[in-house]
Amino acid sequence: MHRELAKSSASIFLILCILSTVILSTARGNDTVAYQIADIQLQLTDTTLTYTISGTSAPAYTVSERFSPFRAVIDIAGGVLSENLSQTKMTLPASDFAALKLSDLKDQDPAVLRFEFSIADSHDYSVALNGTDLTIKIELAGEKTAAKSNLKSQVRALTDFNVTTTPAATTIVIASSSLIKDYTVDTVGGGANKPPRMFIDVKDVDISELIREKHIGTSVKKIRVAPRDNGARIVFDSASSKLFRYTVSPSQEGLVVVINETAVKSSKLSQKTQKTKVDGSAAADVTLDSLIGSLEQSIADPTAKNVPDETEQMLTSLADDFSFSGYNKQRISVDFYKIDIHNVFRLFRQITDLNIIVDEGVGGSLTLALSDVPWDFALDIILNLMNLKKEERFNTIVIYPGKKEFVWPTRAEDNLSFEADIEVVEQEALIIEQGVTQSKEIMQAKEYMVKAQTLGKGEEYEEAALFYTKAWELWPDNIKLTNRLATLYLVHLGMNAKAVYYAEKSLTIDPQNSFAALYAAIGSANMQRISDASEYFTQSISGSPPMKEALISYAAFSENNNLNEAAIKLLDKYHSHYGETVDTMVAKARVLDKLGLKKEAAEQYKALLGSGFQLRPDLKKYISSRIAENN
Repeated sequence: MHRELAKSSASIFLILCILSTVILSTARGNDTVAYQIADIQLQLTDTTLTYTISGTSAPAYTVSERFSPFRAVIDIAGGVLSENLSQTKMTLPASDFAALKLSDLKDQDPAVLRFEFSIADSHDYSVALNGTDLTIKIELAGEKTAAKSNLKSQVRALTDFNVTTTPAATTIVIASSSLIKDYTVDTVGGGANKPPRMFIDVKDVDISELIREKHIGTSVKKIRVAPRDNGARIVFDSASSKLFRYTVSPSQEGLVVVINETAVKSSKLSQKTQKTKVDGSAAADVTLDSLIGSLEQSIADPTAKNVPDETEQMLTSLADDFSFSGYNKQRISVDFYKIDIHNVFRLFRQITDLNIIVDEGVGGSLTLALSDVPWDFALDIILNLMNLKKEERFNTIVIYPGKKEFVWPTRAEDNLSFEADIEVVEQEALIIEQGVTQSKEIMQAKEYMVKAQTLGKGEEYEEAALFYTKAWELWPDNIKLTNRLATLYLVHLGMNAKAVYYAEKSLTIDPQNSFAALYAAIGSANMQRISDASEYFTQSISGSPPMKEALISYAAFSENNNLNEAAIKLLDKYHSHYGETVDTMVAKARVLDKLGLKKEAAEQYKALLGSGFQLRPDLKKYISSRIAENN
């Protein structure tokens, strides 16, 4: 097998031997070369190859190894082939134990001439420098070297990034030569000049074939790779100031990272349409959808892992460009023939579950046929055809003639303005409370809380966390503060360990606080602390009734960790308290599939088709394919 160049026992898996005996002092110019190869001589027998490279000076070169299959790579810095050197002389004749690939890497500085020898497991190699000649010898390996090579052939190697993008998700497969089980996932919050990042640490892998940086250009700006101990750290840089939602799971191909491309848009919408109280009492409601993140995505996405490959490919092929144009709502198909416009808007009320108010000046009939389009796209088409305008706010759409002006009421008692000015209320409440007998610490804490909320509105989350922390230090028994810090670190700063820390502080004050238990559960799950996450998830659903967000998150967590029976029980409990939804029905059918209960899965899929829910065409096709497969 393969004998290491240096005879050291420490270099079993990778040889990186840099032999720079002479470094030429040459100017950087088109006519200047560091090492000109004047001749190549080779001797080939049934079991041995001797390949000698002769140059005009002593070369600067490196020797490294690649795996799957095994290769010895000799890179000569500034190497240039003589014009008199024929291709025939450089080419290696056909052999059962060796092959050669020659590459001229001109894009490197300095340019590199690469000799890449593929070597059979039965053989070993050595590289020797004699004056200006470099000799590569490949021969049968002895028993000791063969044993070492057997170990080397078992080294797992990361070989490539395979990227697939759709409007809804970016899927990145980190290709591996064997199954990866030993890995950890964590996140780092962004700073003044750094974006938030997610990183994966993989132990005991070779990354010699993996590129060190790859541009993605979606919610992930780029991927960076660096060696770490005997393994690697793979860093995913966010393209914005917010960290993307993601899931990481092993597969036969390697590690599969799925990035939710719709999460950033929905998070921004949630921040615009809802306000959080200064004391953090509403923080759980505002940010909970963001906290659930990849857990909820897993339960809702029928294209998650374990879906049959053919169906997965079919769903991917159905993606279109609506999301890139800003239209990403539920898909509908409509066929109107001279229908009264008011009936059209009543239909949209049923589809969207939004309040729709139509001005009395709107009238007429409409003929329109659209197939498989987002409902917001269809609505815009209708408004354009009828010369109408819309204003959307507070879960309400107001539709009125294009020539008319509309202004939202500003008083809280007006019908359409049911959300008070939280900041004004909080400032006034602070002034009033300061007039009563309170400790200086609590009054100072409240001032810090006001500053923190202002910074949070401006998306200066790190500074906001600092002021919330100062407030908590002065007011340590305020559970709303610790909950707010937990959500801030979990959602906006991506620091799972900090989030768990503050959630645990909340639970110390109130062990029955379901929100704090859920924050601790999700943070622990993101850090792959499965046992801790399970305990916190159990605690998060202990209320009566159990919190709906906790149930759906716990179900997704259970499914992701192959606890499929538990996932079914959690989904059934969700249905008993809150009713069925498209996402939970799909999730239950999928989990039944995984359990091998084909009949029950088919019945669940059929129930979904007959539920009356509006289903996307791609989801309908997926459901039909599963029914056909299970019958």
